[in-house]
Amino acid sequence: MRSILKRALILSVMCLLTVSVFANGNKEAEAKSEKVVLNWWTWTIPTVEDFAVIKKGFEAKYPNIELISSVNQMDDYKTKLQTEFASGAGPDILCVQPGSLLNKYNSFLMDLEEPAKDTLVKLVPAVVQDAKKRSGGDKISMAPLGSASTMFVYYNATYFEEAGITEVPTDLASLKSAISKLRTTFPDKLPLTIGLKDSWFNGDVFSLFANMVEPGITELADNGLVKWNSSKFVEAMELLKMLVDEGVIEKDALGVAVYEDSIGMWADGKAVMHINGGWAIGMLSNPSNVNAEGTPYADRRGGRATDNDVFGAFPVPNFAGGNPVVLGGIDVGIAVNKNVEKDPAKLDAAMKLLDYMLVGEGREYQTGRPGAGLIPTLMGASLNKSIYQDEASSKGVDAIVEATNYNMAAPRGVQNPAVFTQMGIVVQNVVSGNDIQQELDALQLASEK
Repeated sequence: MRSILKRALILSVMCLLTVSVFANGNKEAEAKSEKVVLNWWTWTIPTVEDFAVIKKGFEAKYPNIELISSVNQMDDYKTKLQTEFASGAGPDILCVQPGSLLNKYNSFLMDLEEPAKDTLVKLVPAVVQDAKKRSGGDKISMAPLGSASTMFVYYNATYFEEAGITEVPTDLASLKSAISKLRTTFPDKLPLTIGLKDSWFNGDVFSLFANMVEPGITELADNGLVKWNSSKFVEAMELLKMLVDEGVIEKDALGVAVYEDSIGMWADGKAVMHINGGWAIGMLSNPSNVNAEGTPYADRRGGRATDNDVFGAFPVPNFAGGNPVVLGGIDVGIAVNKNVEKDPAKLDAAMKLLDYMLVGEGREYQTGRPGAGLIPTLMGASLNKSIYQDEASSKGVDAIVEATNYNMAAPRGVQNPAVFTQMGIVVQNVVSGNDIQQELDALQLASEK
């Protein structure tokens, strides 16, 4: 009898164990089946190395979401997107830029204004509005990850101090005063260098001066709403000519390239100020700031006569009066495939990813780590200051971030490359002394071809 009871007890325990094993197995299978997979495609932003860090952090925070990345060169990226979207598929998440890339796939992207509102409200309002404008005006197709802008005056703060210049110039009068002091203190140095040899840079110079006169005018002209040879553009080129006539800009600048001539003269201590885009912000760091591998952060050119000098930056003053203006806008945005809306779990995962990248730990890594170049779009955020330890460099970083987020007048470039090239030619010819109206008439003619 005892033997029978013992066998019955053993069988009961085995049954319970079997049920428990099956139950646990079912739970594991169920958990695995509930994991949401997000496919994120991009070109080189974020990089493969960036994705490894982002994936690890995001999946640790959200264990039920798996992030799969695909990083391609831009041409391959465009081909891949075209093939996939043409088949009705495409990635769940994709990085885009305003302009042709966003415009081409805008109809395949979901409107983020409502589902991502809790994240978007934490971003700089002007940047969010720009995202909506670039998306067609009736929806927000991309969440702005980071911005970029031009132009800024990069300066040697050590030389400024030696010359008795205590404040950065904010208008033409203070800029001319600074130049006068620099010429007296450093007769062997060029007070200000700008590279006007390059057509890619000169097109931006044209736009900058035009938007000083009337913010947004180049975009109006680009869309045929204003003529390129109208009075506002004449006024803008007269400002440029005035700077040449008064010695602020040297005619010799026509033979100077931005890279490596102009920036090289500044880095070598042969020039005190240098005009460039916000993308040169790494030059404000110190060569002694290195990462764990001993590699210098960002773009400061080491091994130069100025290695021990402090660099700073400020926006190019508005020579027409008023606040400075910059060109540019959102450099990289994150978009979501419309198909994601059909799957509530995937939609929730996508919104979590947007929040992580725009205002959470992903943002801290992508735009907040030492050496990051993209300007953060989160309200109140700046770049990581650990490599910008001097007062002038720290203030320079803040000036670039603030101008990018709050003083954006127009995007860089225009739709027609031939027009942009002609804009650069106008700048070169005006600096050379050619008739302004004739040059602008040629620009208008180029836009009509």
